Order: sequence, then structure tokens, then C-alpha cells
Amino acid sequence: MRTEKIVWGLILIFAGTIFLLDNMNVIDFYWRSVWRFWPIIFILIGANMLLSRMSDSKLATILVASITILSLGFIGFQGTKEPHHKRWLSFEHEDMGDENSSSTDTSIFTAPYEGAAKARLSIQGGATSYKLSDTTGSLFDAEVKRRFGKYILNKSIEDSVEVINFRMRDNKKSWNLDEMEGNETKLKLNRNPEWDIKVEMGAGEAIFDLQEYKVRNLKFEGGAASFEAKIGSKLPLTDVSVETGVANVEIEVPEASACRIVVDSGLSSKDFVGFVKQADGTYETPNYNSAANKIHINLKGGLSSFEVRKY
Repeated sequence: MRTEKIVWGLILIFAGTIFLLDNMNVIDFYWRSVWRFWPIIFILIGANMLLSRMSDSKLATILVASITILSLGFIGFQGTKEPHHKRWLSFEHEDMGDENSSSTDTSIFTAPYEGAAKARLSIQGGATSYKLSDTTGSLFDAEVKRRFGKYILNKSIEDSVEVINFRMRDNKKSWNLDEMEGNETKLKLNRNPEWDIKVEMGAGEAIFDLQEYKVRNLKFEGGAASFEAKIGSKLPLTDVSVETGVANVEIEVPEASACRIVVDSGLSSKDFVGFVKQADGTYETPNYNSAANKIHINLKGGLSSFEVRKY
């Protein structure tokens, strides 16, 4: 038997067992606690490449299996430890000043509303907590509290659509969790236009309460991130798309709205209370054919936790 089959077989058994025990509330497993140990993957790959070339295939199999079991055992042990912080453990930031400074700067960004019926918002950044829960008379407001990183706000009009680009400048400097603490961005949007919203973040969290907004499209792309969204029912149809690496995703939809979920993920956990699995593998609410408002959700993830519930 080829050693790589043993490695992947053990990994799949480990991941499946963890998800099953976690979903059954037998254990509490925190993926955030093990994220910083991702270089173990390189150790397993390297061990497999070296040992698979040994002349004694039985010894190679035993060694590869032993290294994999020890590594997964270590990950399992670390994952049972509750993280001290809700944010993720390491990523990059731009050095905009004294790297030893512990002060937090506050910046205000605003873009006026010019009365357009449609608007588009693009957010790019990470190493922060994005929170959207309030409205504004402007088109867009942001209050940024940060220790590191600088944001840029651009506004334009494209085919009668008011376009907002709000992004953090890229950089190459790595930093740790303690330095990230204190980065928070509070967002406000105008409730009048129909919104297309796209959020791209490598790591961090986004908590969006969208009940008061007419959201036509919501797209979230994240690496190691936490994403929470509460969708409203201001439009007949809302499309939600989520693509993640290792993330926790929680989406709430109105009780009266119909909802369909399409999932493309082999190793992610799924919790869709009140949904009925269809023959084609999708999930629908019982009122899908009769409700006036519909929400379509597409979920794609590597090793993520997906939860959709009604409120």
C-alpha cells in the first residue's frame, strides 16, 4: 500500500471523527486553537516523500503511520483547548508607524449618497473585526480603530451605480495575535439603494446585520475567518455566496422567507435546522415554493463549519 494513502486515510478518519463528536456535543473542538500549527502538514508531506522510497515497504508504512498518528494526536489535544481570543493567530500587516507603539488610532471614512437606486461595496482587508449593524444618511461610513494597517476609501459611479471600494493597503510584515488586538471597524450603510456587497479577508471576523438593507448580492471570501450574517427580507431575491478555507460561518434568514442552500464541501460540518435535503443534494425550507421572498445560499469551504438557521 502506498504511504500517501495511509496519510490521507488517517487524516480523513481524524477529521470525520472530530466533526462527528463535535456535532454530537461529545467534545468541544476549537479549530482556532490548532490553526497556528498548520506547518505540521509540511512535516507529514515530507515524511511521506522520504519514507515512501525506503526499500522496506512495511517499515516505511509503520513509520509514516506512526508520525501521522502522533501529529494528529497533538492536533486533537490542542484543539480541545479553548482559545483565549476569538480572532485568528497570525497574518500580515502593513507597518504604518512605530512597530513598538501600543496606541490605537481612530480614523473616520465617509462617502456621500447621491441618490442612486443601486450601490456596490467592496471590502478588502483582514486582521480586524468588521461590524455592520447601523444605517447612515451618507452612502457609507466607517469608523476604524487600529494599531496597524491603513485603509483607503474610493468612490465612483459606474452606469448609474454608486461604487465604494474600501480596502486595507497590502504589506509584507508579519505580526502576532497580541499586535492585532484592538483592530475594529464599524460600518454603516444607507438603507435606500439595492446593495451588492463583497468582502475579501484573509483572516479576522465579519459580523453583518443586514436586516435594514436591500441586499441583492452578498459575497464573502475568507481564509481563516469567522463570518456571521443576518439577512433581511427587503427584496424578493437575495443571493449569498460564501467561499472559505478554514472558517466558522453562521447565517440567519427570516422565518417567513424561503431559502435554498447549495454546499460544495467534503470535510466541512453542516448544521441546517429546519431545512429538508433534496434529491439533488441541496437543502430547502418547506415553504420554498410558496414564499414571496427567497434567499439562495451557496457555501464552499475546505475545512469549515457552516450553520444556517431562521430567526
